[in-house]
Amino acid sequence: MVNLDISKRIRQAAKDGDAFAQFELGLDLDFGTNGEQDFEKAADYLAKAASQGHKSAEGNLLLQHVLGQAKTYPPAEAFARLQTLAESGDREAQNNFGLCFQLGYGTAQDYGEAAIWFRRSAEGGLATGQFNLGGLYYEGKGLKKDLAIAIEWYRRAAEQRDELALLQLGWMYQKGLGVEVNLKRALVLYLIAYKQGSVRAANHLGLMFKRGIGVGQDNSLAFQLYLESVNHPDTPEIAESPSYRGSAYYWLGYMTENGEGTKRDLQAAKRWYSRGVSSGESNCIEALARLRSNAAPKRRRSKALN
Repeated sequence: MVNLDISKRIRQAAKDGDAFAQFELGLDLDFGTNGEQDFEKAADYLAKAASQGHKSAEGNLLLQHVLGQAKTYPPAEAFARLQTLAESGDREAQNNFGLCFQLGYGTAQDYGEAAIWFRRSAEGGLATGQFNLGGLYYEGKGLKKDLAIAIEWYRRAAEQRDELALLQLGWMYQKGLGVEVNLKRALVLYLIAYKQGSVRAANHLGLMFKRGIGVGQDNSLAFQLYLESVNHPDTPEIAESPSYRGSAYYWLGYMTENGEGTKRDLQAAKRWYSRGVSSGESNCIEALARLRSNAAPKRRRSKALN
């Protein structure tokens, strides 16, 4: 592809007031596409595009509100705007309106109502709605718990290459949740998600190669996958659930501490564990305490005087 300085040109066009450029730049900042992830700036550009009648910009801006990443509108107004869009038949708005009820944004939390709107979106073919509806069946919230139905909705979303559906379905095949264990299928689903740039998929694959689950054990490859999973920006959805990063920090610390797949380096291991502590990872808390305890100087007892 010819080097056209695309990012620079779009950024300038956005500053000049072009709605399409403002929308594109807003998405780039939302997802950290060009190495800069800034939800506040993203919301600002999306709001500017939305004010010019860009409907997709308005939908993404409202989703940012539901996820707690924007405050352009008060919750009640964002809720009302989403309701209008959802009732007009907008599938993405129907899913996001369902999120309002699931999260209790702008209204009381109501999983049953969330299920109604997720279903409308899912039956309309939206992968995100299918994933979210599958999640309610998986957790038994607002609907009777049914892993078989959950798998069916996850499958429909995964067939559209939805990242979180690929990962969840892969996890269910890996663990045998509602389906027979199928490690080859789990690996394929993780690989498809990884191919799309999923940092969480890198984390899942890291564990498979670290422990030799369905693949030959390869510590070097596992270490590189864990490293990749913490060195790339999160999607907005994953940013809301950072627990996978804590797991990656633990394994990076453990492998660095023990020289598995990388050079042994206790100071570097401490740094990895420390980052995991910030994510609330209990294994990192214990490992860091152990290393610090081992490094503490031992007090020498004085000889007793006779």
